Amino acid sequence: MPAQALAAVATLLSFAPHGNRIDLQLDRGSAQILFLTEKSFHFRRALDGALPAAALPEMPPPVAIQMDDTPGTLLLHTKFLEVAIDKHGVLLRVRRADGEPLTADLTEPKPDGAGVSWDRQAPAGVRFYGLGPRTDLTFDLRGKSVQAEIPFLLSTSGYGEFYAGNGQFHFDFTANGRYRVQAPQVDYYFYYGTSPKQIFEARKDGPNIALLPFSPVAGTWETLRSDLLRLVHGAMSGNLYPSFDLGAYDKAPPELQQRARQIGSLVQKVTPGTLGLSGFRKQLASFFDIYDIEVRDHGHPTWHPLPFQFPDDPECARHADEFMLGDEMLIAPIYQPGGTRQAYLPQGIWTNLETNQVSQGRQTIAVETAALPVFARNGTIVPLDSAAGMALHYFPSLGGEFFLIESETGEYTQIHAAPAADAMRLEIESKKDRDYQWVVHNIEKPAAVGFEDRTYQPASSSQALTDGHWYYDASQKNLQVRVKVKAGEDRIINLTW
Repeated sequence: MPAQALAAVATLLSFAPHGNRIDLQLDRGSAQILFLTEKSFHFRRALDGALPAAALPEMPPPVAIQMDDTPGTLLLHTKFLEVAIDKHGVLLRVRRADGEPLTADLTEPKPDGAGVSWDRQAPAGVRFYGLGPRTDLTFDLRGKSVQAEIPFLLSTSGYGEFYAGNGQFHFDFTANGRYRVQAPQVDYYFYYGTSPKQIFEARKDGPNIALLPFSPVAGTWETLRSDLLRLVHGAMSGNLYPSFDLGAYDKAPPELQQRARQIGSLVQKVTPGTLGLSGFRKQLASFFDIYDIEVRDHGHPTWHPLPFQFPDDPECARHADEFMLGDEMLIAPIYQPGGTRQAYLPQGIWTNLETNQVSQGRQTIAVETAALPVFARNGTIVPLDSAAGMALHYFPSLGGEFFLIESETGEYTQIHAAPAADAMRLEIESKKDRDYQWVVHNIEKPAAVGFEDRTYQPASSSQALTDGHWYYDASQKNLQVRVKVKAGEDRIINLTW
C-alpha cells in the first residue's frame, strides 16, 4: 500500500542500536537515527514499509550515546544533545545537553501530495534563515511561505537542518508558533551549534549544497539587484561555491557595467566576460587563497551574510544587500543608478577604505561614491597584493592577525598587530621572501619606529619609501612602514609615542 494511502500515525515498538545507528521498529513503517557526531545526526522515516538503503561515503567515528527507555519516550544523549523520540507518533524533540529546547515536532508526518508534511515548533523570538536564494531584503523567514531551492534551514535557537531527497521542498512560516515542512520524505540532517559559524562547521562534511548559475541573459539594474540578493541568501543557505557570469552585462550602460563588475569580481567563480575583473579583486588574490581554505576546512562561505557574522544583532537580519567579505571587510554594493545608498554598520568601529573615514557601528550611514563601498572592521588586518609587494592594512585599536598561505610550500606566513600601553607591535613571521608595507590607519604620529637596535628612518613621502623607512600621512593619520622580510625571518616593529 503506498504511503499516501495511510494516516501517518505510528508507534515505536522497539529499537536496536548498531554503533552510531539506532534502528526503530514501528508498528507501521520504519525509522532510523544515525549520529554523525556528538552535535549532528541523520534521521529518516518511511510511513510504510522499510527504509531504502542509505549510501554513506564512510562510517562516522564512534559517538558515545546514552539510551534511556522510558514508558513513553526513548531518550538518546550525547555530550551536547538530548534527542527524545515519543513512542506514540514517533515525534522528535531535540534539546541541548543542559535542557535548553532546540526544536520539536508538533504533528506526525502525513502524506501530502507526492511527499509528506509535518509541523515544527517555532518559539517566539527565534528567527529562521536560509532555504536558498531569494530576492527580498530581509533574511528572517517568519511570515513567509517559501519554495526552497536549497532545503537548508538555519535557526537562531542553535541548529541547522538539511533536508535530503529529490523533489520539491516547501516551508510555511505564516502560522504563529509553528512552521510546516513539505518534503519528498522524512529525511534530514540535524546540526547543532551555538552560532551560525559552528552550525556550518558541523555540516561541512554533509551532503553537498550546489546551486546552478543564475546570471540573466541581458543584465539590467533589476537583475543586478536580484543577483546580489540571491548570492547573499545563497551563502546563508550553505552554498559555498557560488558563480557569476559578468558576460550578462557586456552590453549594459557604463554605470551598470561598473556596478556589476564591482559585485561580480568578488565572487570566487566568476566568468569575466568582456568587462574583466576589478583591480580590487586582483589585489585580493592572497586574501581569497586563505578563504578558499576556510571554505574547505570549516565549511564557511567566503561571503559572510551579516546574521552569519553578527548573530546577536537582530538589525543585521534586515540587510541582505550587504555582506562581510571574510571576517575583515563589510561590502555594501551599489546596485541602482545614481551612486548612492544607505549602509548599515554592525557592532564595532569601521573604516571606509576609500576615504579613511571612521564610523561607529550599530548605525545606518549614507554612502555616495563611484567606487565599491568597503569598510574594514576595527581589529583586522587586510592584505592587498600589488606588483611591488604586499600592503598590510591594520585597523587599531584591537589586536588583529592574518595568515597567508604560501602556495609554493604550503606553509603559513603569520601576521600580527596589537597595541600595548603607549606602544604598538607589528610582527611578520614570513615563510617567503617578500616586500611588505604596513599601513596603520587612524593613529597619531609615533615618536619612534623600530625594534631593539634597529631604528627605522622617516621618509619624505610615501613615494620615497624604501626598506627600513616610514612615512606619516598627517592628512589621513595613516602610518606607512616599508620592510623586506626573508623567508624564515620573524620581523617585529614597535611604534612608540
